[in-house]
Amino acid sequence: MEEFKNDMLTEKDAQYLNIKEVFYHLIECNKDIPGISEIKWIIHVVDSPDINAFVLPNGHVFVFTGLFNAVASVHQLAFILGHEIAHAVLEHAAEKASVVHLLDFLGLIFLTMIWAVCPRDSLAIVGQWLQSTLKEYLFSRPYSRTLEAEADKIGLQLAAKACVDVRSSSVFWQQLELADTLFGHPSVPEWLSTHPSHGNRVEQLDRLIPEALEIRETCNCPPLSEPDPRLVFKLAMKDFLKESEKKDLNTTAEKQKVGPLPIGKQKQTSGA
Repeated sequence: MEEFKNDMLTEKDAQYLNIKEVFYHLIECNKDIPGISEIKWIIHVVDSPDINAFVLPNGHVFVFTGLFNAVASVHQLAFILGHEIAHAVLEHAAEKASVVHLLDFLGLIFLTMIWAVCPRDSLAIVGQWLQSTLKEYLFSRPYSRTLEAEADKIGLQLAAKACVDVRSSSVFWQQLELADTLFGHPSVPEWLSTHPSHGNRVEQLDRLIPEALEIRETCNCPPLSEPDPRLVFKLAMKDFLKESEKKDLNTTAEKQKVGPLPIGKQKQTSGA
């Protein structure tokens, strides 16, 4: 709250009200789940271009306006909020803290053994760096990715119970993957990240969507009359690529029409 106090949207702001409406609809449709009904949920919307959202163990949910602007539909927003609810209900923060404490304890044993065998400061420093690096990339980050995948799965089920079009969930990550490509954002290898790659999330969600659709049907939700958002996105991508190819061909043709500058003019230009 201290960090974002100057960027908080008021409770009367339109974006705040939209997010709040979707969030509490999810809560209402899943109130039969003990963890959800026991938590006192509070929404905070931060005016920031970051595409981000997170939840604290006490039920405080922070959503950035960059995320709200990045979703293409209320269905995508509902899935992302369901993902954050899942983190809190599954107590991922406490679970992760327990694993970190365990790894720290094992690391201390490792360093103690090194010191007992060879009590040298330089070796202890190298040993500490080695165990810290191994802990981070072999245990902490993979475990964090596992928790994210679990939150995706449960979040999808929460969204299904709220009659959301869960097919939109995987499209969201395809949109982010496309945006990264278009804007030239460097892609970080998954093993370096605390989150699964966009592509892996798409694959996992596509595998889980059939089960989520079955859950949706058992909740007496209205049938999905609109076309599959995944198909719509795929067709839109084909059109986009065709248009891009046409523009590239036109640009090449224009360059060929212009042709090279006369030698005299080339020399004059290069001298300038």
